[in-house]
Amino acid sequence: MEATGVKQELYLVGLKVARDSQLAVLSAVTAGLENIKQITKAAGPTAAGVGGQVDISV
Repeated sequence: MEATGVKQELYLVGLKVARDSQLAVLSAVTAGLENIKQITKAAGPTAAGVGGQVDISV
C-alpha cells in the first residue's frame, strides 16, 4: 500500500475510534439522565415553593 493509502487508512481508523468514544460518552450520559429521572420519580412530589423539577426527557 502506498503512503497515501496508509494515511487514509489511519484517518479512517481514527474516525472510527473517535465515533466509538463519542457513542460511549453519549451512552453514559443517557444512563445518568435516566438514573436521575428514576430517582426524581421515586422521591415523590415536591412541596409547593420548594425547589422544583426539571424535565430531563431523553
